Parts: sequence; structure tokens; C-alpha cells
Amino acid sequence: MRVKKKKVISEKANILLIVENSEVKFFKEYFNAYLLKEHDISVKCESSGAGNKCEITNFGKMNKRIERAINKEDYKAVFLMIDLKTKCFRSETTHTCLVDLKKEYFPKYKIDKELKNKFYLFVVCNEIESWFLTIDKDTNDVYSNHKKELMKFLNVNNEPQVVQKMIKELNSGKYELDFSKNSSLGYFIKK
Repeated sequence: MRVKKKKVISEKANILLIVENSEVKFFKEYFNAYLLKEHDISVKCESSGAGNKCEITNFGKMNKRIERAINKEDYKAVFLMIDLKTKCFRSETTHTCLVDLKKEYFPKYKIDKELKNKFYLFVVCNEIESWFLTIDKDTNDVYSNHKKELMKFLNVNNEPQVVQKMIKELNSGKYELDFSKNSSLGYFIKK
């Protein structure tokens, strides 16, 4: 007698978001709750790797994770989010165009044809932390060094402190994100 395997259902979240390791905290501690409350979008976020090692360019591993999430864990969609200025790429090539990066990397994710319409390779202008800069009415999509801007604005000294302070300020209600001031943030919400 053959035993049929049960399908593993995701814990309420209907979208899986795979991000670079440093960004998981932002999503888990702020953005997931925000998306659910403001847009009724249920997201589970997980890191692209372990031990602070980004695995976004480990195409075989990512293919398996994406297919498992859709086939066995019942996610309606999987977003693999990459910063334009990502630290995941092993080459010295720095991309300056979202479209070029996407054209280069999307074909490397060999997702089953039936599942491709549920997989999104999403490239963020600069880095995800730049979304926080939408709180400033003069902000636009492009900052030459947004991390420096954020450190100065938040009065902190390093990158981990930036994320912690961003989450604190957003959760306290002192600031809120403005989707109209960042095209990648607005596009992510629409997708």
C-alpha cells in the first residue's frame, strides 16, 4: 500500500519572501506586520542563507527552495528580493541598472514552467534600507550613499544600528513609509 504524503501548508502566510540576510530583521520585525495591517498581504520572510552567507546566487539551492515553497508548502507566490547594490554577487561587476541585473540573473533560476508565474525576482533600487528614506518629503529614489544618509539622519554609527533604529522609529509611529517616493517600494506592493 502506497502512503500519500501530506501537503505542508504554510503558517497563514500566502507569500514567501526570500531576502539577503541583513534584511530579514526589517521584514520580520516591521514590514510583515505593516503589509498585513495596511494591505492585507500575508508574508513570511526568510533569509537567503545561513551564517551570514548570502545564497541568492546559489541557483540550484534557490531553485529547490522556490519549487518546494510553491509545490509543498502551498505559497501562492515566492519573491526573491535582491538589492541593486547587493553583496551576494561574487564577481566584481556592479550593476547600475535594475533591468540589466534582472535580465542576467532571472534565466539562471530554472523554475518549472508551471510554477514560473508564481516566482518573482525582485530587484530593489540601491538597497532595501533606502525605503526608509521615503519618510523625508524631499527624498527620491536615488541616493549616492543612502547608508551614510541614514546613519546621519538616525544618528547611529553602523549598519546594524540603522536597521534597529529604523524599526524602532517606524513602530513608534514617529515616521511612516511613503510609497509614492520610491518606485521599487511602490512596485513591490502592487506585485
